Amino acid sequence: MEKRQIDFKENVLASICDGARKYKTLFLDYEYEVVSKGFSERKSYIISAAKSNFLHLTGVNTNLSAEQFFDRAFNKSLTVNDFDFSKKGRTEKDVKGCIRGKVKHLSFLENIFSSETLAEESFVKGRIVCTLAVSENSFTLGFIATPTKCRPKTLLNGNLLRNPCKIDSIRRRKKGAQEFEDFRLQAEKVPVGL
Repeated sequence: MEKRQIDFKENVLASICDGARKYKTLFLDYEYEVVSKGFSERKSYIISAAKSNFLHLTGVNTNLSAEQFFDRAFNKSLTVNDFDFSKKGRTEKDVKGCIRGKVKHLSFLENIFSSETLAEESFVKGRIVCTLAVSENSFTLGFIATPTKCRPKTLLNGNLLRNPCKIDSIRRRKKGAQEFEDFRLQAEKVPVGL
């Protein structure tokens, strides 16, 4: 029975380390402007992530700071001893199911800006409240607004948008640059299972 736990944890670790590299390329190197005529609260949203936002997308518990967690995942020095599956008020089985649903999508984060992506303002799912959520159909990525930008807050399995609207444009710029440029990626196929 213990071997199975280790195998699951090792698979989660591998997904987190791979996801950290994708997260850096996608979110730490660039900022994005998401525009939709369907938005009613703002004309557009600027997405700008920090290292500390990555931990939220994994669902695991750790004693490391969020920045340390990302750095160790990115340079592949994170170990199975650096995180666990305990969450107050939830069973380990429930937490593992949630984590399984999150980490299987970490390697496909770039799909979130594909031509298939839809958006929803004021997204709510249970206790999760986000300013903006986007989904390309296999997962939903939620963002929380700071005064001027939105930061990644949650990664959920499946398309959980209730009132989706079409995105008219996604533009990106290198962090520190002034001007946004048009941007869309073609979605990769997401494999089944973890």
